[in-house]
Amino acid sequence: MNFNFYQPSKIHFGEGRINELGSTVKKYGNRCLLVTTPMEPPLDGLFNRVIDILSKSDIEVTHFDEVVPNPSVEVIEKGFKLANENNVEVVVAVGGGSSIDTAKMIALTNGLETIDWKYVFKTYTSPFEHYAPLSPKGLPIVAVSTTSGTGSQVTQAAVISQGDAKNTVFHPDNFTKECIIDPELMVTLPSRITASTGFDAFSHAFESYINPRASRFTEIIALEAMELVCNNLPKVLLEGKNMEYRSNLAMADTLAGTSLANSGAAAPHPLGEIIGGVAHIPHGETLAIVFPAFIKQQWKNNIEKFAKVARIFSPSLKESSDETAAEKLYDEMIKFLETINLHVTLRDFKVTDEQLNTILNCPVLGYLPFGSKEDLQNIIKESF
Repeated sequence: MNFNFYQPSKIHFGEGRINELGSTVKKYGNRCLLVTTPMEPPLDGLFNRVIDILSKSDIEVTHFDEVVPNPSVEVIEKGFKLANENNVEVVVAVGGGSSIDTAKMIALTNGLETIDWKYVFKTYTSPFEHYAPLSPKGLPIVAVSTTSGTGSQVTQAAVISQGDAKNTVFHPDNFTKECIIDPELMVTLPSRITASTGFDAFSHAFESYINPRASRFTEIIALEAMELVCNNLPKVLLEGKNMEYRSNLAMADTLAGTSLANSGAAAPHPLGEIIGGVAHIPHGETLAIVFPAFIKQQWKNNIEKFAKVARIFSPSLKESSDETAAEKLYDEMIKFLETINLHVTLRDFKVTDEQLNTILNCPVLGYLPFGSKEDLQNIIKESF
């Protein structure tokens, strides 16, 4: 077996590790751009705490707090301008995937006169290519994750919106230098966000597990991540302040992100991004929309691996044949999504026939390596 495995980010994992942020950032410079969502409850208290920690380490903080869900090129250009004007030396992201992805693009493009988005989206398309730096003045990134799902703190990907299109920019410089994963920061997450980001982590693990690029390393990591999500996500939705459950989900998120970075995704992720770009549905929920139809269509193509996942959901299937267990994964997925209140369809989000037609006719569907255009369209239709 031939494979590559790369995880350059130094991970600080555990309760209270946020207190190490100052000494961590100090390694990379004395002037930082702090990238967050707006200074609004419930996260404003955390952001003020972060600023205080950084200031006590004599780090000058320029705060860019205009991150939005599905970060757009317009938002990134504002942060890009602010970073250049203040001659920052390191970018610090605090938040979920949107904040971390925004920070990645600001750091990647720092020092350029302008960002040529057409070039960026056309060029940096492979998670497995070793691209040269985009800018000679690119900046290091330190990330503090506040959700358990996107895995962005340990991947080379940044998902950026331009109009109705969501584009994934892959670059080795998008890997964080260091990341802090402190489960204490996740106890105030609303249930809906906990569920959707948790299912995103499951999706990362599942898709990377079945991807042909999967290796023994990523298979082991992905299986552990899926088991952690299955065993802890329903529990944490009932006991949001339980630190054991929060820690297990944070671990699942990190493992799944690492697996995804090294193996790649399968059909649900690009389909979810197409849907999210057109219908503006949160990412984790777009995955929940398409996953049942994807499993129903694909289980016969990977019986052994689908069977292993089905047995994570239902250990009683260990007595069944692989084929029986693999076919049962559809039913197990429906039950799990119902348990976490994410058994949803496009209709539940009031997606119109016009929007559905736009999604079905997205040109990207003809180029994805995860099945024929017709197969991918059928998954979307089945999810309506």
